[in-house]
Amino acid sequence: MKTMNFNRDRMAEFYAKQHIKTDPGTVLVVYLPHGAEEREIRLLEVNSLMGDRNDNAFFPISFCLDREDKESTHTLSILDVTPEQWERIESLKLQLPDGWSLENAKRYTP
Repeated sequence: MKTMNFNRDRMAEFYAKQHIKTDPGTVLVVYLPHGAEEREIRLLEVNSLMGDRNDNAFFPISFCLDREDKESTHTLSILDVTPEQWERIESLKLQLPDGWSLENAKRYTP
């Protein structure tokens, strides 16, 4: 069996592009590597189809992707926000979850 080396940046780009391609409400995906564990991919997804919600309800959803080859096993954490919440995050009026940072962020758009 061929073993693949895990490349977090390449996997983040793959997930970002797939989410943009399959979710018509996704207008921006932001990859946030700063402060993440070595095998954690953090994505903030701005979704125009999400209804307004309380700004205090900021909880990323995490998935452990236990791959058959074990070499590429990792965690994918996704935080969905509205465009309005994203504007407040960018202007530092709304904080990201603890340990998340916009430092070294990479943006993907449709």
